Amino acid sequence: MLDKHFCADTNILTSKEMVNNSPTRGSVMLLNLVLLLLSRKIGLVDGHKATATSISNHNYPVEEHTVITYDDYILTIYRIPSSPNRSHLNRAGRRAVVFLQHGILSASDDWIINGPESSLAYMLADAGYDVWLGNARGNTYSRQHKHIHPDSSDFWRFSWHEIGVYDLAAMLDYALAKSQSSSLHFVAHSQGTTAFFVLMSSLPLYNEKLRSVHLLAPIAYMRYHSFILSKLGGIFLGTPSFLSWVLSSMELLPITNLQKLICEHICASSSMFNFLCSGLMDFIGGWGTRHLNQTLLPDVCATHPAGASSSQVIHYLQLYRSGDFRQYDHGRELNEIIYQQPTPPSYNVQYIKSCVDMYYSENDYMSAVGDVKYLASLLPCAQLYRIPFGDWNHYDFLWSNNVKEVINNKIIQKIRKYDEDGVGF
Repeated sequence: MLDKHFCADTNILTSKEMVNNSPTRGSVMLLNLVLLLLSRKIGLVDGHKATATSISNHNYPVEEHTVITYDDYILTIYRIPSSPNRSHLNRAGRRAVVFLQHGILSASDDWIINGPESSLAYMLADAGYDVWLGNARGNTYSRQHKHIHPDSSDFWRFSWHEIGVYDLAAMLDYALAKSQSSSLHFVAHSQGTTAFFVLMSSLPLYNEKLRSVHLLAPIAYMRYHSFILSKLGGIFLGTPSFLSWVLSSMELLPITNLQKLICEHICASSSMFNFLCSGLMDFIGGWGTRHLNQTLLPDVCATHPAGASSSQVIHYLQLYRSGDFRQYDHGRELNEIIYQQPTPPSYNVQYIKSCVDMYYSENDYMSAVGDVKYLASLLPCAQLYRIPFGDWNHYDFLWSNNVKEVINNKIIQKIRKYDEDGVGF
């Protein structure tokens, strides 16, 4: 169990030190923020271990593991091997394994921010499972490579294709080996589902390592995608061009000291500006949700966005523009060299033999209903579950007030059903 604590600098003015008059208070807050920005170095946050700290603070055991990918990226993943509230082993004397994979610009923090009562990671641990939390290359926990420094553009020359075939493959293999298991349950959100489709269609043998699959807000085809920035970005970056080449392979939105200051002053529950934080999540994930747990906004802001490569976003824009689920489009000349054909090859989702449970909603700007249903029609085995709320958005799958009742309990019930026979661990 980790006993290190990674604490942020909290030497700032608190709301109690502000005057009570609202306009004056707002001006003082903004002035205070400007002064802090001028007095502090605005750089990347180093060693931000919020996942380990949070799990440990809730008295759950936590292990930090290092995974090396085939192409030498160094990933940090976390494990909750048991629960302080329950001890449950399968017939072989081991806990069944569940692996959780985050979405784009996110990290392992996604699965624990809601706390022990409602977060899926803690709930699974309490249900008797060996829980693993993945981290893809380029995010806060995985900004390392054996030979390339993250300041180099070479470090960021990847998309979610590499996250699927290299990162996800390496993390699943590592978790299975460490837990001495032959198969596991898999849960993912957003880009984590894309990585799943990439891996299982590119390396079909990995289907044999899965017991059950639960995909929240799945993304593969983007024909009905409705996010306004995707429509605009698709015009300029959805096909190979000089602009897309210039903007590719760049670090995108890492956690910085500036972001931490904004979180402390803007997203705090006591701030008169905290509506900006919830408004941003509504803009990206879907307007009008009544389910988001507003008290989580400071924690969400402190850990998100967690960094990515600009090529990940460009790859999604290419899917939107082409209407196909296919590999990265480098342009005709490079495609001929890399793929031996002028256009990128499509992913053969028909190779995915695992039975997939997909959870979707009507108000999700990232994962459109039409795209989810079309994808399900191509898969050999898929079960769809529509969230019974018309305002449920992309982030409610993780951080809603009622995520425990709407999604998490259902996932755990299904996992238990798969494990009833106790075979194949």
